[in-house]
Amino acid sequence: MTDWKKKATEYALDKKRQNKRIREITASRDGWKEKAIQNKARVDKLEGELYKIKKKLIEITGPQ
Repeated sequence: MTDWKKKATEYALDKKRQNKRIREITASRDGWKEKAIQNKARVDKLEGELYKIKKKLIEITGPQ
């Protein structure tokens, strides 16, 4: 195999490996992003519930 052909073959293999790794990283990042969005929604919901509970508690016990 000539030198230029060997380099071209290695380049093509490296490019395939890099593209595969990019797809893996993108899929992983998208998974984490989705989890973060779900967790943020849950936190927002729980904070809203906490606010309502505190407000109700103040109504029952009176301001301190």
